[in-house]
Amino acid sequence: MCPDCQAEIVRPLEMEVGEILECSECGCEVEILSMDPLKYRQLIEEK
Repeated sequence: MCPDCQAEIVRPLEMEVGEILECSECGCEVEILSMDPLKYRQLIEEK
């Protein structure tokens, strides 16, 4: 689930730790930290 807009993030069938996924609703990016259990963190864009 997107930490920004709470939409479901589509997960590819095969993904790896360190992979970046993007929310199709708001564009928020999350990095996969762990596969089992699934853990991720939101990437903050530096300006």
